[in-house]
Amino acid sequence: MINNAERDDQWGEWHKAAGWINMSVPSVPVPGNHEYGKLNTGERGLNRNWRPQFTLPGNGVAGLEETNYYFDIQGVRVVALNTNVQQKEQAEWLDKLLANNPNKWTVVTHHHPIFSTAKGRDNKELREVLKPVYDKHRVDLVLTGHDHSYGRSNVVAGENRREGGTVYVVSVSGPKMYEVTPAAWMQRKGEDTQLYQIIRVDGERLVYESRTARGNLYDAFELRKRRNAANVMVNRIPATPENRRGVSEPSGGE
Repeated sequence: MINNAERDDQWGEWHKAAGWINMSVPSVPVPGNHEYGKLNTGERGLNRNWRPQFTLPGNGVAGLEETNYYFDIQGVRVVALNTNVQQKEQAEWLDKLLANNPNKWTVVTHHHPIFSTAKGRDNKELREVLKPVYDKHRVDLVLTGHDHSYGRSNVVAGENRREGGTVYVVSVSGPKMYEVTPAAWMQRKGEDTQLYQIIRVDGERLVYESRTARGNLYDAFELRKRRNAANVMVNRIPATPENRRGVSEPSGGE
């Protein structure tokens, strides 16, 4: 959300940009590497502005209050993870949390991606810790950032193909951009494009749209629930080229 953890003016700019939105629409922030900085003790830690300016659940791993939490809303369990620290502890907490989940849909958000879009930024240890939990409990959607580009998977199953059914998204809304390194997992990718997502849940259907800052549709799909099986994905990628640096590629249809 900000570039330098201790710069109060940058936090002020973030709140000013959101304006009335932060006063009327609930936010689900998760800290990234830029929200961590050098503390007075000389150690690296969460910026001291974080907790005073947000009112978030304190129901996560002890010591990670308001950075690791969850809530249930209209049939969706939304889980926020702090992937900067204590990843193993959060994976164990998540495993227990999702073992008793009465909701039809589960959406997880954290800063560092399970599958990275940029070269040299692979989070192998994080993937090894979290993905087995996502596979086991059939997490529907994982929303991440960090790589300053766009990449979205198909429905990713577990190793035995009977588990899983998770869609992984890496996206960026700010102006800082990185080059994409194409990989087999990417169903749709993009560079140098500021994006936001609209996600609608209606019973057995989850509809996802990714739009540019101008509101143009860039990516879309629909997930349909199946009993004791992975979700069915219906791709609704628009018939426009992917935004790439000097490359125009035809995109897939349904």
